[in-house]
Amino acid sequence: MSQSVNDVSILIPAYKPEWFAQSLDSCLAQTAKVREILVSDDCPTDEIQRILASRLSDPRIRYIRNTPSLGLAANYLQLAREAKGRWFKFFDDDDIMHPDCVERLMQHADDSVSLVIGGCRLLHEDGSITEKREPLPAFTGGTTYFLNTYPRVPLTLFSRMLIRGDVLHDLLTEQIPARMISLDELVGLRACLKGGVAYEPTLVCDHRNYPGGYSRTVDTEVLLADAAYVTNPHECALRMGLAPRPVLDKWHATMVRKYARGVITKYLQVQDHAGLFTFLARLRERFGLLAIGSAASPRLIARFFKNLFR
Repeated sequence: MSQSVNDVSILIPAYKPEWFAQSLDSCLAQTAKVREILVSDDCPTDEIQRILASRLSDPRIRYIRNTPSLGLAANYLQLAREAKGRWFKFFDDDDIMHPDCVERLMQHADDSVSLVIGGCRLLHEDGSITEKREPLPAFTGGTTYFLNTYPRVPLTLFSRMLIRGDVLHDLLTEQIPARMISLDELVGLRACLKGGVAYEPTLVCDHRNYPGGYSRTVDTEVLLADAAYVTNPHECALRMGLAPRPVLDKWHATMVRKYARGVITKYLQVQDHAGLFTFLARLRERFGLLAIGSAASPRLIARFFKNLFR
């Protein structure tokens, strides 16, 4: 049976003031009632607070000012710690929530579901727009999604997700890297371990897919810490006995290779060959022979040599 839509906390980890007003107003304009809109302000200036000032009369808004700044992942986790709703709707400070976003996602929320994903539009810096709609069924069992679907159709972008709060409550007791990039994917994978995944094919939000964001970093320490999104769910699934160990180890190997190849591509895009070799050496220290398999993609090797002779 569907849950009450007013048991939703909209959670905004605020940092960039440029589009924050538009983002917040799209949350305030939802057709469904929500329990609260919680803003955790990590901005180094007072711009977020200034934008909020004219809207704080709305009783749904709660505001937290972080001094000093927490960092991206830690800011998300603070929001989860403070939220009062049963369902969490994280929303990035530069995205736009369609008016019926919460209403559409909550149509799928029941006790068998731990995660709902909606369709979204990607707004590119050149003005072009791409619709992101995956060929997913309305409902997929959590174990099936974790083992079989996720390697093909990753769970990404918090702004298009609705997450059952107990998924985050479990993570709050664990050591999550404060500068983690792929927290959305970690949360999505952990959600699969607690229930099914529902899919809403209509467009529920717009996501600004601009270059230069934090997710494009080539900081080796950040990227290695970010690999927790692969190792954490694997370890948790082993403890739960979700599947036989060989099956889970095969999943882990696939995901390490997939993640590493994505990182290698980042280094090649910026032609940082020294950083790439440092990353690969550190990756080998952590994952052993899996790291060699990650780098041995013919496509990446060809791209590397093409970069050398530019």
